[in-house]
Amino acid sequence: MTELASQVKFQVLDSEIEALLIEAELIKAHQPYFNSRLKDDKSNLYLLVTKETFPRLLRLRKTDLHKKNYQERLALFGPFASSYRLSELLKIIRPIFRWCNQGKNKQTRACLYHHIDLCSGACCSQISQSDYQRDIEQLILFLKGKKRTLLKNLESEMLTLAKQEAFEQALLNKNKIDLIKEITSQKYKLKEDLILPNFSQAETAEALIHLRHLLHQNGVIASQQELKRIEGYDVSNTMGQNATVSMVVLTDGQTDQSQYKFFKIKSLDTPNDYQMLQEAIVRRQKHPEWGKADLIMIDGGKGQVRAVAKVCESNTPIIGLVKNPDRLVVLGRNLNDSTRFITKIITLPADHPTLKMLQRLRDEAHRFAKKQHSRLRTKSLLES
Repeated sequence: MTELASQVKFQVLDSEIEALLIEAELIKAHQPYFNSRLKDDKSNLYLLVTKETFPRLLRLRKTDLHKKNYQERLALFGPFASSYRLSELLKIIRPIFRWCNQGKNKQTRACLYHHIDLCSGACCSQISQSDYQRDIEQLILFLKGKKRTLLKNLESEMLTLAKQEAFEQALLNKNKIDLIKEITSQKYKLKEDLILPNFSQAETAEALIHLRHLLHQNGVIASQQELKRIEGYDVSNTMGQNATVSMVVLTDGQTDQSQYKFFKIKSLDTPNDYQMLQEAIVRRQKHPEWGKADLIMIDGGKGQVRAVAKVCESNTPIIGLVKNPDRLVVLGRNLNDSTRFITKIITLPADHPTLKMLQRLRDEAHRFAKKQHSRLRTKSLLES
C-alpha cells in the first residue's frame, strides 16, 4: 500500500463513535482494495434494524444477511471490523435510544433490559407503537451519522412539548439531547448527507462511487455494478411543434459528444412530455449498436420517470432530476408486483459530487435538445 499510494489524506473526528460509524460507511461505499477483509470476509459484523411493528436492532454476520428472515429491513449498517468496538458502541447508545430486542410479548412479560431501564417497554406494552418507532427513527439517524438533524428534531419536539405543558416528556427529550452531546463532540459537524473524502480520485470518479453507493442502498443496482455509460434525456418543443428529445452520454463520468443523438418526434404534435419521452426510448431500444446504457437519467420528476419505465424493455435503472431545488428521483420496482413502481425523492447537498455530475448531464441534455429544436423550428419557418 505504501508503494502504491501517492497521497495520504485523513479526517480528524472528535469521538471514536463517529470514527467507527464513518469507517464502516467509507468501506461500504469505496470498496477499497486493501480493506479486502472487510469487503469479503463472511464473518464480519453488521447492524440490522428489522422491519416489524416493534423493530429490533440485531448484530448479524455477513452469512446471515441473506436469510429469508432478514430480507425485509429498515436499515443496515456495517461492516464493523471489531466485535469489541461494536459492543462498546451499543453499550454506550442503548441508554439513549432504549430499543427492545424481545419484540411484542403476548404475555406482557418485561425483558431484562426493561428492568434495568435500557428498554422502553415494547415487550410489556409500556410504550405505543408510534412512540417506539419514533425512537427507532432517531436511532437510525444517529447510526447514519446525521447527528445534527437528530438534535434539531429533538430540540424542536422538546419545545413543542413544553408549550403543551407536557414537561415530563420534554425533560426526557432534554436528557436525550444532553447524552448525545456528551458522547459526541460538536467540534466536528457531520453534514446532512455524508460526503466521503476524495481518496486520490478525480471528482468524476468520486461522483460515480457515490452514485453507485446511493443506488445500491436503495435496492436499484448491485453493489459492484459499473456505471460506465449514463444516458440523459430531455424534451424541447414549442406547444408540441418541432419537438425533439435529446440523448446525451457520460462515459466514465465525462461527456461524450460522439455518442449524442436526437429524436425528432413523429407520433404527436401537441404538448406531452411523457409520450415524447416514451417514443424516444422505444426508438432508442432499436439501436443496440449504440451500446447498452448502465443508467438512464430523465430531466423531470416522478411522472416522466414512470412514463419511461413503462416502455423500457431492459432492466436498466432509471432516475430523474427534478428542479427547484434539484433532487434525485430514484425508481424501483415493487418486490411483490413488478408492474408497479416505487419512487423515492433524495435530496443531496449542493456541493455533493454526484449531484454536480448529474446537473452537468441534465444541462447538457437541455442544451442539445434546445439546439436541435431551434434548428428544426428555423427550417420549418424557412419552408413556410
